[in-house]
Amino acid sequence: MKTTTSLFFKGSLFCLMISFSMNAQVGIGTVTPSSALDIDHSTSTGNTLEANHNNTSNGSSAIWVRNSGVGRAINAQSLNASNNLPAVQISQVGTGAAARGLEIGMDATTTAIGLSVFQDGSGSGGYIGISDATNSNPNLQTYHNGTGNCIVNNANGSGWGIYNLISGSGGGTINEITGTGLIANISDLSTSAGGGVGYYSFFNGATGNGFIVDNIGGDGFAFSGDVVTSTATVGNTVYGSVLSGEQSGLGHGVLVNHSGTSGRNAEFNINNTANTDNAITAIHKGQGSAIVGQNQNNTITGIVTVADFSYTGSDVSDHVGVSGSSTPALGWGIGVIGIGNFYGVYSNGELGASGTKTFVIDHPDDPENKMLKHFSMESNEVLNVYRGTETFDNTGKVKVMLPDYYHSINKNASYQLTPIGASMPNLYIEREIENGIFIIAGGIANKKVSWVVTAERNDPYLKQNPEKRNVIVEKIGDRRGKYLTPELYNQPEEKSMHYRETKEVKSNKMKEQKFDFKKNHPEKTTISQTPEETEEN
Repeated sequence: MKTTTSLFFKGSLFCLMISFSMNAQVGIGTVTPSSALDIDHSTSTGNTLEANHNNTSNGSSAIWVRNSGVGRAINAQSLNASNNLPAVQISQVGTGAAARGLEIGMDATTTAIGLSVFQDGSGSGGYIGISDATNSNPNLQTYHNGTGNCIVNNANGSGWGIYNLISGSGGGTINEITGTGLIANISDLSTSAGGGVGYYSFFNGATGNGFIVDNIGGDGFAFSGDVVTSTATVGNTVYGSVLSGEQSGLGHGVLVNHSGTSGRNAEFNINNTANTDNAITAIHKGQGSAIVGQNQNNTITGIVTVADFSYTGSDVSDHVGVSGSSTPALGWGIGVIGIGNFYGVYSNGELGASGTKTFVIDHPDDPENKMLKHFSMESNEVLNVYRGTETFDNTGKVKVMLPDYYHSINKNASYQLTPIGASMPNLYIEREIENGIFIIAGGIANKKVSWVVTAERNDPYLKQNPEKRNVIVEKIGDRRGKYLTPELYNQPEEKSMHYRETKEVKSNKMKEQKFDFKKNHPEKTTISQTPEETEEN
C-alpha cells in the first residue's frame, strides 16, 4: 500500500511531493521509490541533496553513513557522458594545520585496504594537483610504521611503474635516508627472465642530473649494482654489465669529476684469480687516442708518474709491466715512443732488444727525404770505452789522464795505440793505469798518437749482480720451449715467450660480440633514439 502526499508553499515557490509506502520506502520527487529514501531531482538547477551543519561548536559529522551489510556505505556515479566534473568533490576550506580534504580511518584489527581506485577506462587511476605556486608542502605524502612497503606499484601492461614528468626547476626523485646501513634505491631483476635495466636515464638535448647522492656522512654510492650471470653471455652484453649505456651525441659516454682532497677518481678490480680478461679495455674506431692520461699540476712536490703499470706478484715468469705494439704495413709502426727533456726512455735495470739498437736522425744532407741510422756496438762483455789523441814530448813519452771516476767503475783494461804523422814501431805502454793515469812511450817528439782504452765495467750494480755478465742464459720455467722471435725459426706465434692469448684471441672475440640496445630493450625505443650498436668489453 502506498500513500502520496504533496506539499505546496507558494510563498517560497517550493513544491514537495513525498510518496510513502508501507514497506518503509520514501520517495521525494518520485511516486515509485526504489530505496529506503529515493530522491528524484528533475529540474535543471539546484542540488539534489544538501546538508548544512551551521553550529560551529558541533563536533559531530554533517552526514554519517553506517552500513552493516556487505555492500558499499556510499556509492556515487556520474552518468552524463559529457560531464568533466568529478563524481565526488570534497572541499576543505578550514585553515587548521592538520586539516584534511579526505581522511580514511581503518580499524586497528582490519586487514582491508585503506583506499582502492579502479580505472576500467582509458583515463588515469588517480590525479593529485596543487595549483598554489607558494605551496611548499608535498603533493602526496605517505608513512608506514610497520614492516611493509610504503608504496607498491604493479605495472602489468607496457607502461612504467613510476613516470616522473618534470617541467619545473626541481628534480625527479629524492630518497632521503635518515638511518644507517639503509639503501636508497634497489632494482630487483631476479625474476625478470633474463632482461631489464636496473637504472636508466635519458637526456635528449638537455642538461641535468640522472642520479645524485649528496652529503654522505660515511660510505656511500651514487650508483651501486650487483649483477650475477649464470651463463657466459646474457643477450649481446658480454658477461653482463653493472653499468651499460649508449652515448650518440657530442658529449662523454662517462664523466666522473672528483674534487675531494683524497680518494681515487675511478677504480676497477677483478678479484677472481681465475679470470684472464682485462680489467679495463678501451677501443677507439676513430683517429683519437684510446686512452689519454695527463697530470696538469704545476706545484708538485717530489716526482709524479703520469701512468703506473707494474706486476706485483711473485710468480716466476716474464710478466710484462707495459706492452706496446703497432703493426700496420711492413716497415711501419712504433710500439713505444717517449719524449722527455731529460730522457725520452730510461731503463732502471737491464735494457734489451732482439733486433738492432740504433739512433736515428734526419739525414743532415737531405733531411726531408732521408734518415740516417747509426748502430750500437755489441760485445760478449760488459765494457766501457775511452779514447783520445795525445802529442809526445821531447823524450818520446806522453802521460794520459783518464776521468777521475775511472777506477770507480772499471777493471781489466786493454790498450790500442795508433801513431799519427810517422811510423813508430816501438810504441808501448810504459806504465798501466794507476790513479787514472797511464804512460805511452817509444814515440817521436812532437808527433801524435791515437789511443783507445777498453775496460770491463765494474760499478756497484755489476758488483752486486755478477750474474748479469753471463753471456749464455738457460731457458727455465715458462721460458723453456719458447722463443723470443719464433717467426725466425718457422714457429707459430703461440711459441713466443711474450705471447698472451687475451691480447689476440680474446680481442677478436670481443669484436664479434656486439651489444644492440634496441634489440635487448625494445621498450625504451618509444621515448628515446637508440644508437645503432656498441661494443661491450
